[in-house]
Amino acid sequence: MSTALEKKKGYSVSYIINSVITIVLMFGFGFLPPIGDITPVGMKVLGVFLGLVYGYSACDIIWPSLMAVLAYGLCGYTTMADAITSMMGHNVVFQTLVGFISAGALTYYGFGKWFVRKTLSMKIFKGRPMFYVCSFFVIFGLSSIVVNQIVLSIMLYGIWLDIAENCGYEKNSNFVYVGFCGILFATMLGGAMVPYTSWQYGLAQVWAEIAGSPINFGIMGCITVPCTALSMIVYVYLSKAIFHVDYSKMKEFDAEKLGEDSKTLRPRTKRILIVFVISVVVVILANTMIGSSFANFINNDLTAAGVYCLCAAILLLMPSGEGDGKGCIEFDKVKETAISWQVIFMCAVTLPIATAVTNESTGIVDFLSGLFSPIFAGHGGLFILIVTICLSLFLTNLGSNIAFGSAMIPIIAPFVIESGMNPMFAGAAMLFIINIGAVLPGASAPAAIFHSQAVLTNGAMRIKVTLVGCLALLIVSIPLFVIFSMIF
Repeated sequence: MSTALEKKKGYSVSYIINSVITIVLMFGFGFLPPIGDITPVGMKVLGVFLGLVYGYSACDIIWPSLMAVLAYGLCGYTTMADAITSMMGHNVVFQTLVGFISAGALTYYGFGKWFVRKTLSMKIFKGRPMFYVCSFFVIFGLSSIVVNQIVLSIMLYGIWLDIAENCGYEKNSNFVYVGFCGILFATMLGGAMVPYTSWQYGLAQVWAEIAGSPINFGIMGCITVPCTALSMIVYVYLSKAIFHVDYSKMKEFDAEKLGEDSKTLRPRTKRILIVFVISVVVVILANTMIGSSFANFINNDLTAAGVYCLCAAILLLMPSGEGDGKGCIEFDKVKETAISWQVIFMCAVTLPIATAVTNESTGIVDFLSGLFSPIFAGHGGLFILIVTICLSLFLTNLGSNIAFGSAMIPIIAPFVIESGMNPMFAGAAMLFIINIGAVLPGASAPAAIFHSQAVLTNGAMRIKVTLVGCLALLIVSIPLFVIFSMIF
């Protein structure tokens, strides 16, 4: 009798309280008197955003997402139909979905185990786990300048889980949290080193128009490439000291634990890798050969999401090469492990709401402008540069990096010009740092994917490791940008 009663468990008091707070924020915050320049509609949008972030951190992923859809559709900023369309029809959501199929299949068919065996068995890493971890983040971080960071991070999360499992780490260990956050920061920093594509390039053009000085991508790369590498190294050592990560288990890694099938790549895995790499190269070339008919077709007609869609379709059709009469990807087999609906829902809901937070009609940007503009008045160039870095990192972790980047340019540029400093350094710092939205789920698409990983169940720990990542970035970026601004 007592055993039967013990099996019946209800929600904890804390879960009920957190759920109530989430719902009250979403549906009740907007009825508070407007703060500063924030409009009544802006208060409702802000409430939905705050409730969403709180719900993701303290409760769950799926039901707060659904509640946010309802609250967003009823807040007066948009209609319910348009809210659903903007969420489920977002190109990043579709790109994430089709990216899951290809990247997830690579892990499912043994690429992760092969990669772990290949790298951890190399003599240069034998008995040097810290060197291996630093190299892992630095290499993949630098490669993100040409590889789509969302698709790459999804693949690397699977690889890191393979490393953890085969080295004897628990799934909820600090090793996993620190590793996932390292992947998030490495790919985000790498993708931000040179703003030669998409909205980043657009912000660079806006800065050139307002500041009257274009950003030299070569000089920017000279700063951001070492900044990315050094930030990841500092992050590894900081996180080890703060979270007491035990890397000694990696010394005892036994490649034989991975089995005979990890020694070589299966034929279908090779084909998946080849088609996937070709897809990445196509996207890179399209963003390099700007103005060509090829680039216009890929970027404007097919789009990057379309390229990865074609990639997945080809792999589902292409014979595996293993004589089993199947395609390279067997969707029924990989769908359970390759596609995370938590990620899909989080991306779908957070991206439109985070953008709405910084829309002109909400008044939130005007409120922030009035709040932060006085900080820059009457100060020298170095002070403005340092505050730009800190402010960019703070704001990008509140909401859409695209929107906040656009809002910051007209605020910062006039004071930079007045200070007499070379405007390109403040512009380069802002463009680099504004990408690194990681602490909150709604800060960026990569952050939404990170925070929705099923293995990362501790919301507080997710925030802690991302804050350490931000600290490492500040420690490295401030002196580097200051030194280069003084040299040039």
